[in-house]
Amino acid sequence: MNIRTRNLKTGSENSVIIIILASLLVIVLAIVGVYVAKDNQGIATFDGGKVTKSEYRIYYKMFSSYLQYYGYDQDQIPYEIALKAATDKMILTDAKAAGVTLSDEDKEEVDTIFNDESYIEYFKSYGFDIDDLREIYYNDYIIQDYIQKLADEASAEDVANYIKSKYDEGEEVDMNEYDTSHILFSFTKDDGTTMSDDEKATLRTEAEAVLARALNGEDFATLAQENSDDSTASNGGQYKMYMDGSTVDEYSNAVKEMQVGEVYPQLVESAYGYHIIKLNAITENGRVNNTTEREEYANSLFNDIDQTKNLVINEDLLISFVKEIDPTYTTEDDTEDDTTDTGDTTDTDTSTDTTTE
Repeated sequence: MNIRTRNLKTGSENSVIIIILASLLVIVLAIVGVYVAKDNQGIATFDGGKVTKSEYRIYYKMFSSYLQYYGYDQDQIPYEIALKAATDKMILTDAKAAGVTLSDEDKEEVDTIFNDESYIEYFKSYGFDIDDLREIYYNDYIIQDYIQKLADEASAEDVANYIKSKYDEGEEVDMNEYDTSHILFSFTKDDGTTMSDDEKATLRTEAEAVLARALNGEDFATLAQENSDDSTASNGGQYKMYMDGSTVDEYSNAVKEMQVGEVYPQLVESAYGYHIIKLNAITENGRVNNTTEREEYANSLFNDIDQTKNLVINEDLLISFVKEIDPTYTTEDDTEDDTTDTGDTTDTDTSTDTTTE
């Protein structure tokens, strides 16, 4: 009998085998379907979407240790991560609706990471699914591009109103941009230690000599390039600032007293060292063009997104899943149960048996 003949079955026998195989296939697909369905359950749901268990698993692995390090309560961490994952997906939905897509440059940057075997092994060591993690990286770039788009397109009025909202009602807000230049004589030595008082006195003498040259009209940018210890030296010491608290008070207070084109007549001492300051220009309402303020404004647009998109976190599913993926996670209820279990179990067992009967 040749191979072809041996593989042939009678019609009835062949039908039975097909039925059996079909039944097995249905069972297998059903089992797979159960697992897929379970993995796609919504840890959090919102208008138009949800955070699946698969997605939440990655976010938990990415952020749980980070939040622990920064002192978040263990009971709070699962909810913070669920909120982060949901917020990202909600913003991503808006980004795609606004036509923002992954740029070729961003994709290339992500792919460079995920084509590096050392990174792949590192990610795998923490149990990340590489394809899912790559997708989250892609999405994060889209989100950041969307926020940048909102920041760039924001009106001056909207940004100004946002800035003013951070202050007490009626408080005067300086909206100007101050274009300054400075020369820093740093108190920090090359080895990272701080100068002694004697060393600071010597440094002061050097700084006063350069200040005298600046006051006599020498080119300030050249003096900064030759003498400043600050990173702005290569740019002639230029430093654009705002009266927003991000600049040391000693520097800000000196600028407030200056006229455009003036070099401050004295050294300004701060914790960083001695500053020689020149005020180049003042731009009225220029603070609305501050990149940081604009990005903060764009991010603030999502402060209430959990409410506007009706975010709901499935608490029971969330906690049970966290316990599944993180054996070290416990809740206060778990601790109370453990405390109860450490008591006299004899009476408890007897009581339970009596009740059962």
